[in-house]
Amino acid sequence: MSEIPYKIYLEENEMPDKWYNVRADMKKKPAPILNPGTLKPVTLEELSGIFCEELAKQELDDTTAYFDIPEDIRNFYKMYRPSPLVRAYCLEKKLDTPAHIYYKFEGNNTSGSHKLNSAIAQAYYAKKQGLKGVTTETGAGQWGTALSMACSYFDLDCQVYMV
Repeated sequence: MSEIPYKIYLEENEMPDKWYNVRADMKKKPAPILNPGTLKPVTLEELSGIFCEELAKQELDDTTAYFDIPEDIRNFYKMYRPSPLVRAYCLEKKLDTPAHIYYKFEGNNTSGSHKLNSAIAQAYYAKKQGLKGVTTETGAGQWGTALSMACSYFDLDCQVYMV
């Protein structure tokens, strides 16, 4: 058996063109998101007050297995993706485990984390819905950085509050 390389790279043309919704394949669906005021399942209208409507629809969808990734988002991803999948041989050895451990290296991503992957979708759908900007909070700053970068790409205002 040949040894698995330390880093596995995809070509740009191998990048996914759909997002996978694991809930569609779950036999036992997760509990619904509850409205904190009514303690009843949140409605599309209520969730659309927090997220743009398309993302609220996707968040509440338990049946659609795949959502198309819009071309504008896929083109944005190409700035830092695909990122390598890294086999953690040294950690496996240190832990003395038979498990194969992998991690994604996000060092080419300007925001320094995976958060830009979803921030760009949020900015895209906000722009498509006709919003002029978004507001968010951030703790360590990675989410705020990612959403700011995504909003800049789509010429949206972005207000970030530190918590």
